[in-house]
Amino acid sequence: MVPILVHAPIYNAPMRLLLPFLFLLLLPSHTRAADTNTDAAIEFENPWVRIVRVHYSPHQKTGVHDHPATPTIYVYVTDGGRLKIGHEGQDMVTRPPVKAGGIRFQKGVFERHEVEELDGVDSQYLRIELKTQPVDLPQTDVRRAPNDRTPYESGMVRIFRVSCPANSACPPSEHPDDPAVVVTGQNFAWLAPNSAA
Repeated sequence: MVPILVHAPIYNAPMRLLLPFLFLLLLPSHTRAADTNTDAAIEFENPWVRIVRVHYSPHQKTGVHDHPATPTIYVYVTDGGRLKIGHEGQDMVTRPPVKAGGIRFQKGVFERHEVEELDGVDSQYLRIELKTQPVDLPQTDVRRAPNDRTPYESGMVRIFRVSCPANSACPPSEHPDDPAVVVTGQNFAWLAPNSAA
């Protein structure tokens, strides 16, 4: 698996979200996500981020639920099938299938919708909501396929993949003063500023 590094300067102080798919760290704090009516659980929250694990069962239909207008990074931790999404007052749209390791950075728009899983595929993703002052947001979603090594950088977030040798530590961060979220496969961990991975 190829690791990913996401760095986010926030409030004029850098913040990094490190998403290498090789670390095996997890800090669960399972709580039902109050803002959704899905199989979603808040697993971590602090002043910088809220991390929600979202799970869709085969052919699951959710009730209408809300998403906050915060910039959000979606990390697809499993493959996922098509989703039919009905935004309140709009026609239904179909999200195409996603692949494990894919990433989407969305500028943050309030959403109220319902969802139906169409393909009979069990899937999960992490929704990493950035809770700090939004800056330099993209006009359209930033998407990275699992094997796409193209970096993305703005005043709010820096996304790139890093390579870590098997059975070895990943290279040290170029931004050690920044906090980080580390994702390994389906798990994640929060690293405070100046923490060793």
